[in-house]
Amino acid sequence: MTILGVLVGLAVIIASSDSGPKDSYAPESKAAIRVISNTYAVEFPRNIVFKLEAEAEDIITEVSLFYRLARTEVQVFGYPHFTPSKQISTDYMVKTSGANYIPSGVDIEYYYRIVDRKGYTLETERRTLGYRDPSFTWHELRDGPIIVLWHDRSYDRVSKAVGELTQRIAPVKKVLGLESLPAMKAVILNSRREAQRSFPQISGAARRGHLYGGFAYNDYDLFVLSGLNVDGMLHEAVHLMLHEVVSSPRARVPAWLHEGLAQWFESRSEHRKRTVERAARNGQLIRLKYMNSQPGKPSGVRIFYAQAWSVVDYLIGTYGEDRVAILLDA
Repeated sequence: MTILGVLVGLAVIIASSDSGPKDSYAPESKAAIRVISNTYAVEFPRNIVFKLEAEAEDIITEVSLFYRLARTEVQVFGYPHFTPSKQISTDYMVKTSGANYIPSGVDIEYYYRIVDRKGYTLETERRTLGYRDPSFTWHELRDGPIIVLWHDRSYDRVSKAVGELTQRIAPVKKVLGLESLPAMKAVILNSRREAQRSFPQISGAARRGHLYGGFAYNDYDLFVLSGLNVDGMLHEAVHLMLHEVVSSPRARVPAWLHEGLAQWFESRSEHRKRTVERAARNGQLIRLKYMNSQPGKPSGVRIFYAQAWSVVDYLIGTYGEDRVAILLDA
């Protein structure tokens, strides 16, 4: 599944790879403003708490926190609450769930700007942090432009899966008309319970029916997947690659084409074919003009996915793989 955009609130989500706070600034003892302590704590998946302690020769009157999510160009800022003084202590909570949801694995650049009464300004150095569940010890594997984050799995298993993914991505590039593979990051989760904590908010019926095994976030070049499954990794990677091909803000790839292509490159399709045949017999097929977005009911979602695959399979089977790049270019 792809999420084409994620709303970011006035708070930022900055996290560490473990549960403890981290120093993020080395104080300069001779400066008019000095940072005593700059830490943060991850309360996954709800929020991040930033704590700053600073002192100055004059009264500190303003503190601002600036941050940027992944490669996005938008810089967000917030104002931690504090009482103006020569020595201040601030707490700033950033929500990371609900309407302010940020996916696990996002890299965040942040810094503080501190101003005293005389106008002297100190900007702390910029730091990049990776947001993820701090209750696990995360590992990272790089294979060209692909980065995989995982925990509690053997390196050999992950390496083998990533190697297979890399091989299967090669023909996808050709079909989509991509000259080079875009950078992408995969966050691998190990259980349904972990997925419930890490996935965006979905309906109770969708959660109980285990409708979605992964989500792709084009804004962050990242996908989150439940289970070390090469088909699942390829599915979500195709979403990111497709967005790279059709990057114009005026173009919108219909949901049936997005999901249909992502499924078409998977290795098994028998169950989708059976679902389409059953829906046809029962008069449950969805008109293509109504498939620009996904249905809300779980029963409709399953038919939608199978039918999206079927349409793409028909188009490619009839006109050939080389026409896909032409279609996307148009």
